[in-house]
Amino acid sequence: MTMTQPSRTQASSHAMMAPRRRDPAPGLRALPSVRPAPPAPQAVEPVQAKRARVITVTSGKGGVGKSSMVANLAVAMTRLGKSVLAFDADLGMANLDVLFGVRPQYTLYHVLKGKRDLPGILVSGPPGVKFIAGGSGMAELADLDDRAMGELLQNLRRLESYSDVLLIDTGAGLSRNVLSFVRAADEVLLVTTPEPTAMADAYGVLKTLAMEGSSVPRTSIVVNKVKDPEEGLLVARRFSKVAREHLQLRVDYAGFVLEDENVSLSVRRQKPVVMLYPNSYASVCITNIVAGLFDSPAPPAPANQPGFFERLAGLFRRS
Repeated sequence: MTMTQPSRTQASSHAMMAPRRRDPAPGLRALPSVRPAPPAPQAVEPVQAKRARVITVTSGKGGVGKSSMVANLAVAMTRLGKSVLAFDADLGMANLDVLFGVRPQYTLYHVLKGKRDLPGILVSGPPGVKFIAGGSGMAELADLDDRAMGELLQNLRRLESYSDVLLIDTGAGLSRNVLSFVRAADEVLLVTTPEPTAMADAYGVLKTLAMEGSSVPRTSIVVNKVKDPEEGLLVARRFSKVAREHLQLRVDYAGFVLEDENVSLSVRRQKPVVMLYPNSYASVCITNIVAGLFDSPAPPAPANQPGFFERLAGLFRRS
């Protein structure tokens, strides 16, 4: 895909807040797909019989912009006509609700305790995006008996037909919860920055999965906060080479996101940068990443393969 450059003029009504900066990538301009999102649907209904494409977004360490990436990917996917359900699985530091500017009342924990049914905890985010707020709910899976697990799975399976994409935001690091969400996914986006510590910790995620002998889903790397496209490509090539030579794992390159002060501004305003500053450098990079994801088909799944939540429950049981 040919990369293009955003215009310096912000399309948002808050344009005066956006800092001006030197153009780091002369070949990059805003894509036609960056446009206002469609109106939000009035009700959450299954959109198709087939299962959603499950993409888990993870990182080796905190502070690399993972949750902000998830929030913006979700919105950018709606610009391609996809319906998105985001699952905030960062059990300790859940903050998708903050990034979306929404205060949720219920989480999966309330479903496990029988206080709410599953549709009752879905929260409306930006137009076209629904999400399940983070909480302590998934940690409870390990303690459920067979009957309770069966009932929960019946509920959770419904989520896989509510949207085109199920986007999972994990915590950072190597906890059991994080690794389980990674193993159960159809594909994984591994977010890092050019910092050596971020790259080493991202590599640690893959190494842990490989050493445990578990199957590693198709994995792609996203390099965030780069100074120019060349830096992103260099980091990705170096990371992929190490994973191939030492772990015998293939890691694809999903793309880069330029360092951009507009991201910090959007976090403070509690709206994704692709909504507030759609022609900013970061927004165009994220749009390119999403376009690349849907240019390539989702990994094929065996006809008898269990769904995401069933696979996840099995991993929790074995832990």
